[in-house]
Amino acid sequence: MGKYRSKKVKEYMRSVAELGCICCGRTPELHHPRFNVGLSQRGDDMDVIPLCPEHHRYGKISIHLVKKEFVKRFGTEQELLEKVKRMLDQ
Repeated sequence: MGKYRSKKVKEYMRSVAELGCICCGRTPELHHPRFNVGLSQRGDDMDVIPLCPEHHRYGKISIHLVKKEFVKRFGTEQELLEKVKRMLDQ
């Protein structure tokens, strides 16, 4: 987490990471969905999805490499983000 993030944002991101990968429960990285931003821009830090490296970047079914199959199996980024928010509200 960057040094320029507020304490509130850092705590929120830590809470999301503690959920584990939304797909398998392993130790996650935080994926920033890109809604209404340019290709080189990252999404909001308050809208992150916990994904292990395999489901995030390099697995046979990862959101960056095989997005269509990932969405078919696990849901859209928006659906997963809503699931994360519900899990944190419990």
